[in-house]
Amino acid sequence: MTPDTLSKPVVGRRFASWLALCAASLTGLVAGLLFLQVRQGQELAEHARLRADSITALTFQFEREFLRLRHTLDRVQLGTDAQAIDDLMLRFDILVSRKNLLQDNPSIQLLKPRTEYARLMPVLDDWLSKADALLQKQPLDLPALMALGADMDRLGPDVQALSLASTSIISGLIENKQTTIVEQNNTILWLTTAQLLLLLVTTVALWFWHHRQMQANAALQALNADLRQATRQAEEANAGKTRFLANMSHELRTPFNGVLGMLSMLETTPLTPQQLDYTRTARDSAQHLLTLLNDILDLSAMETGKLSIKPVAVELPRLISDLETLVRGPAQRKGLALQVTLPEQLPTWVQVDPTRFKQILLNLLGNAIKFTEQGHVWLGVSWDARPGQQGELTCEVSDTGIGMDAQALGKLFQRFYQVESGNERRFGGTGLGLEISRNLARMMNGDLSATSQPGKGSIFTLRLVLPVTQAPHNEPVQSGSSPTTPVPAPAKAHVDNAPAALAGKRVLVVEDHPVNQKLMAALLQKTGCNVTFCENGQLAVETVAGPQPQAFDLIFMDIHMPVMDGLTATRLIRQSFPDMRSLPIIALTADVMNAAETQALAAGVNEFVPKPIRLPELQAILLRWVNTPNLAVAGPSPHTTTGSISS
Repeated sequence: MTPDTLSKPVVGRRFASWLALCAASLTGLVAGLLFLQVRQGQELAEHARLRADSITALTFQFEREFLRLRHTLDRVQLGTDAQAIDDLMLRFDILVSRKNLLQDNPSIQLLKPRTEYARLMPVLDDWLSKADALLQKQPLDLPALMALGADMDRLGPDVQALSLASTSIISGLIENKQTTIVEQNNTILWLTTAQLLLLLVTTVALWFWHHRQMQANAALQALNADLRQATRQAEEANAGKTRFLANMSHELRTPFNGVLGMLSMLETTPLTPQQLDYTRTARDSAQHLLTLLNDILDLSAMETGKLSIKPVAVELPRLISDLETLVRGPAQRKGLALQVTLPEQLPTWVQVDPTRFKQILLNLLGNAIKFTEQGHVWLGVSWDARPGQQGELTCEVSDTGIGMDAQALGKLFQRFYQVESGNERRFGGTGLGLEISRNLARMMNGDLSATSQPGKGSIFTLRLVLPVTQAPHNEPVQSGSSPTTPVPAPAKAHVDNAPAALAGKRVLVVEDHPVNQKLMAALLQKTGCNVTFCENGQLAVETVAGPQPQAFDLIFMDIHMPVMDGLTATRLIRQSFPDMRSLPIIALTADVMNAAETQALAAGVNEFVPKPIRLPELQAILLRWVNTPNLAVAGPSPHTTTGSISS
């Protein structure tokens, strides 16, 4: 990342803060405008009220009624109008009511502090009292009325002065209100102008920011395009790596098949003790190389997410017995006691991936034997039943080997970690087995843990939650629209009886590599079978379904071959020749990557077997298939040999 890229979040935060400040300012301006608008409305309403109910109107009406009463009093004195006395009484009552308004109306509060009001009201009250008393007498006293009129004349200037005072007060109030309204209008104008300027500045800033964002988006799109290109290149490189590993796996396993197979065959020939020791040493070395290859391939499959778990119905006691058989020889060669204990309540059949289960335990048992110089290696199995036809299987592998301290235990399951490192280490290995084993255990709904003490050995504990199942039945399985026949049950015969059971069975081996042909010929001769070879898939199709077809009891089909590969040949045999659907076809290949097993089963093979293959495995496969009549394509058997482990 460039300094420019690093500063963009800071610039963005500053702009956001500035924008928030502008928004707050605009909010304040709008609130101020709203407040001024409310105040202006109140001022206008007050102004209207003063105009509608002002003291000027009250004093003017009082002065008018005062003059009307004085005029009516003159009419009464002249005696020319008979209605004048009634009018006099009416005008007096109206004047009294107007005088009361000058005292009780809230608007008069502004007038009361004035001198004119203070001077007039006491005199007016006194005059009204006299007039009221005089008017109550009948007939009216005319001389007294004349004196009352003279008093009114003396009050006239004060009444006029009161009117002028009220007019002066109202004029001042109106002028103040107008001044306030003008000031408020000016303030509103300034606030509106400031709001417009702020909006303009904000708009310009937003435009510049949008322009900058557009540039940033364009740069981001260009970066995304570069990333997509880099991703494509990485995917192509990863695909190339996968192809390379697949090719290398195939190319390495092919000679391994010949080396291990021929060494196994060599062991069956008359050898001196020294020659037998040399042969076994060479075989163990080749097996070690194959184990390293398997670890690398498994690690690559885990990194690419292509490693899958395939649980099937497995006879658990027999699987553990097979494990014991595999490791007993290496333990005995080191003089170690191998003990295996099984509980009475151990279920017979469970759903588990047998290849990966064996891989984990073989790795643990192999490590225990490797790091133990004397003493024993123990495999303890326990079963904790749980509701719902399942339980927890616990396998403890303990030894009396070198052990580990707490620091080594903390790094034990890390990639490439080895308990002994440096030039002085006594034990080999890549440091991949335990990491792969723990990952496999977790993929199988379990876990792998360890405890240890230096000089006192180690204990590795594998825990798996497994469903309990029933033994597989020979029931037909529908696949698409084509009926199929049962999956064969595992062979019960021991391999020592294989030659008698397999004598004369016709086997076709489709294999292009001459070393593998030589090995398969030697192995099949040991079983007593009659073997025929084809160098590619096209010859195999012509051999079993050509103009002069030959009948076979079983076909071993390689996958990678010239002219026509094994999968294409298998599909042709299954789809084009219905009478060949019951013919057992076993995929025997050095390709264990790129979903080779899934593709092979989809093409119609009955079982997938990775190379290298040895005589016991070959005999077990033959016993499993050639003695079961009317077989059809039904997928892998419960004991399909898959994955990258060779036992």
